[in-house]
Amino acid sequence: MLERLMRFLRWVMRVWYPVLRILGRLTAQEDRVEQWISLSEENLQNTLDTLEEE
Repeated sequence: MLERLMRFLRWVMRVWYPVLRILGRLTAQEDRVEQWISLSEENLQNTLDTLEEE
């Protein structure tokens, strides 16, 4: 169940990436947005890896 939730969250994040990047450009925060995206992706992947091990 948690694995499905994490996969859904990752899908939702990927759908919103282009919007977040545009907002980052508009607010001159591109670096912060890219850092947030990569960190979020890494955290979701780590969570999925941990769930698969159990």
